[in-house]
Amino acid sequence: MVRIALISDIHFGKFSRTYEFTVPGEPIQDENEGAISLMNSLVTVLKENNVQYIFVAGDLTSVGSPQEFHYCEQKILSIAQDAGVPKDRIILGLGNHDIDWRISRICDDYLSSIGKGFPIELVREKYQLIAASAPLYNMNQITKPSECGPAPFSGLVENDKFIVFILNSGWCCTHDQSFPHGKLSNNQLEWFRLATERYKADTRWKIVLMHHHPFNYTYHIPSIDISMIEEGSSFLDIAGKNGVNLVLHGHRHHPQAETIKKIGWEHPITFVCAGSLTVNSVHRSNGDIPNTLHMIELAEEPGVLTLYNFQYSPAQGWIQLKNNCPETPLDFEMMLGKLYDPEIINNSICKLTSSENEILWRELDDCLRFLTIDELNKRVKDLLSETHKMIGLFPDEVFLIKK
Repeated sequence: MVRIALISDIHFGKFSRTYEFTVPGEPIQDENEGAISLMNSLVTVLKENNVQYIFVAGDLTSVGSPQEFHYCEQKILSIAQDAGVPKDRIILGLGNHDIDWRISRICDDYLSSIGKGFPIELVREKYQLIAASAPLYNMNQITKPSECGPAPFSGLVENDKFIVFILNSGWCCTHDQSFPHGKLSNNQLEWFRLATERYKADTRWKIVLMHHHPFNYTYHIPSIDISMIEEGSSFLDIAGKNGVNLVLHGHRHHPQAETIKKIGWEHPITFVCAGSLTVNSVHRSNGDIPNTLHMIELAEEPGVLTLYNFQYSPAQGWIQLKNNCPETPLDFEMMLGKLYDPEIINNSICKLTSSENEILWRELDDCLRFLTIDELNKRVKDLLSETHKMIGLFPDEVFLIKK
């Protein structure tokens, strides 16, 4: 069984909520004065959960500066070492904040000084590539993908348990985008298609790690969602047809998790949005959304996983996620990767009435444990309300009293 810690959106630097994740001497919007150490508590929970791998889904930095990358890399390596995770088991992707836009802006000054007829788009593309490649030169110790893709830090990592396709959805983001969003590019999308086709028959876990959303999620405040990658539908088509099991990403700082199956897909795919590990409250809906951390336990059967979700408390450190609510629409413990016919679910609920003792969540049929806790409680109440009274709520023990 493989245990992965998923983190995203560190925003090391001026957008961090704590000086533990900033360049020495750099001012920040300090929220953590007198609080329990976010970093020390993080190491503790990683050790307690026997984490074997650390996946980082992009936006390591605030502004993509060399010093942010340098100190962020040192911090990630230090956390991994203290948690007992070898550095070759750190797998990371990049996001839109990991581009040094000061480099890309040089292009604007340069183009304003040249005459007509010059290949402007080519120059712009080259400067953008240099800006997006800054992490390659400023992080030297974290292992790069064994097989490199066409974008910086994209590529493929594999072992005897899983294959990870790392996509860089932020490398085409520019300082002058009309609206911020992700883009893979035709070259990277084609590389992803060929790579997944090559491993289509492979029975190991197939995982995608990237930064931006592949589709729109419901946000806790109605608003326009501009978090998607441009090629979201094409990405989903390739992933579904070639047997991807799990897609991990970040970007919007709003954690989510769900399993989806579409026509033409090999099997269901689970999508996990990691939220943000350390960004300040301004970038978490003014603090309505907590900083989050996730543990993923991969079952031997590819596609089936258990997700454990944590939130940071200044008074307690990293604790189990408290509430499934619009700001954090997750349970602390969730089983994902399977979808069941409603009739099978209803039959399992009806069988619960034969028990005269307490009913424990961990002893339920699998089809019920793959529901969210809110959905499970609602289904039990709706289906059995005419004949039984439900005492208690899952995941705590429940009694069904015949009326």
